[in-house]
Amino acid sequence: MEYFNEERRSTIFIASIIFIVILVISAFLIKVSLDGNKSKFIQYSDTKNLEYKVMLKENEYYEGSYVEKGNQYISDLIDSIRTSFKYDFNLENEYNYNYKVVAVVDVTDEKTNKSIYTFSENLVDEKTGQCSGNLKINEDVNVNFNKYNDLIKQFVTTYDLKNSVCKLSLNLDLGIKGINEDFSKENSAVMSLDIPLAQNTISIDTSYDLTETDNLIEIHSAVKNGKVLLILGIALIVIDAGLLIAFIIYIKKTETDEDRYNTELRKIVNNYDSYISRIEDDFNMKGYQILKVQKFTDLLEIRDTMQLPIIMLENKEKLITCFAIPTPNNILYFFSISVKQYALSAGKHNEEMRESDDQRVWR
Repeated sequence: MEYFNEERRSTIFIASIIFIVILVISAFLIKVSLDGNKSKFIQYSDTKNLEYKVMLKENEYYEGSYVEKGNQYISDLIDSIRTSFKYDFNLENEYNYNYKVVAVVDVTDEKTNKSIYTFSENLVDEKTGQCSGNLKINEDVNVNFNKYNDLIKQFVTTYDLKNSVCKLSLNLDLGIKGINEDFSKENSAVMSLDIPLAQNTISIDTSYDLTETDNLIEIHSAVKNGKVLLILGIALIVIDAGLLIAFIIYIKKTETDEDRYNTELRKIVNNYDSYISRIEDDFNMKGYQILKVQKFTDLLEIRDTMQLPIIMLENKEKLITCFAIPTPNNILYFFSISVKQYALSAGKHNEEMRESDDQRVWR
């Protein structure tokens, strides 16, 4: 029996370790997969400034060679448009960058707002580099307005496009990509100058906010096969749950009467230790009227009512423990647990276990 108990304890210990290890691994896999799906962001700031001057052809009406921004302009008097793209981009992380200035011509239907004709070309060829912190872009571009205006006027006249909207957009396109972290901001126009075409007079608009703004870029998850990890983690939890059920069944099936006895004893002592007084010597019940109670909690009620201590004594073989409240009027309230009780409840009939068990402790 001692060998069996030792083997059982070893089995329970090893099974507990396996259960905990599988649980930790499954929790780790699920956490990694879920963290990988969470959106993380880094913050950047930028400052935009787009200036322009409308340079004039020689004429008898305007004294100066150009007209400042913010006015209405006669198309036939425009020679070129001088633009200045100033853009400060600030990000603490290391990143690769690329930018260019692009001219985009677009002819759309006025009613449907659908594109009829469009084309683009670089006014400043793409520039690339690496940076950590502040990126300063300063590009001056002199735009040949008549090149685009004459082309579109001819296109509209040739195809009699009376209900069309024609526009030239000058865009500063910027793209960045993280070096040590997986984040990117695709090529997009961070500022633009919108110039109407094929009109007698035009008004030029800038598309951007002059004030400094805060923005966020998403950091893409570095976790690959996140779904696989999640499924694997869940599968391990299911397996662990099955092992736990099998483990509990094993414990119940291999639990001895002594194990059940000791478990119940520990439960009573741990919960009610402050109410119990342990004694070492046998207690002589002679002269007492013995009233046996069914539950330990019945003793507690008697103890609370009579304000008397509960005494406890376990026999030397550690097979039976008795709890009692002796009263001054020679009544002994009595409760006991024993290995024999669990053996009898399990249907075992051991001839060595008789009612005389109580007398091993109380006499």
